[in-house]
Amino acid sequence: MTQQQRPLRLLLVTTDPERTTRLCSALRDGGFLVAACDGRDSLQQHLAVPGGVDLVVVSGDPGSSWVLDICRFQSGQAAGVPLLVIGSPASRQGPSQAIQAEEARVQALEAGADDVLLEPYGLPECLARCRALARRRQLSCQPSTVLSCGPVEMLVEEHEVTCNGNPVLLSPREFRLLQFLLQNQGRVWHREELLSRVWGEWEALDLDPKTVDVHIHWLRLKLEADPARPTLITTERGRGYRLG
Repeated sequence: MTQQQRPLRLLLVTTDPERTTRLCSALRDGGFLVAACDGRDSLQQHLAVPGGVDLVVVSGDPGSSWVLDICRFQSGQAAGVPLLVIGSPASRQGPSQAIQAEEARVQALEAGADDVLLEPYGLPECLARCRALARRRQLSCQPSTVLSCGPVEMLVEEHEVTCNGNPVLLSPREFRLLQFLLQNQGRVWHREELLSRVWGEWEALDLDPKTVDVHIHWLRLKLEADPARPTLITTERGRGYRLG
């Protein structure tokens, strides 16, 4: 089963046994793999398992000291698992209910919660927020696409290039040209082919093929040990350019 297909794993933190049973049932019916715990120590044990949790849901008064303590603890964890607080603020003397709710929400968010859902709420909204946060976590954990050739390495999603471990600053067009060559190593490409593939067919109609020569020259200046005698991006006389 791929990471996109596997069930999302959720850890429910609450000190109310009745609420735990009810929420676990609803979340499991919503397609989550659910585990439950009742405090910071057991939460830490669950988070210590590599890849064990996609989302932490804390059920309780968002402004209570124990919920805020969980939020602060979770925000300091290197695992970066998102946290959703659900519940309603306890009734207190003083401000109106709406002001209390806003204050509780702000407290939880400032303590490290990624989202706060206050009662009354519907189960579909709760499940939707859980899925959104958990999937964001999954996407952030997916390995970046890495392209490399010799001393050059490209992290595609991060739009980063290094040569011999040193960062290389490329223009967007240089990046796209290098990415195309890295993805098609060993093949010789005519200038017209590179224009069509990298610049696009419509834009290529209005460009001089020597535009490719200029960009190859700039790439060589940034990537080759000796740009006058390139070994990474070579020229096949009368045919075009080859990487690798």
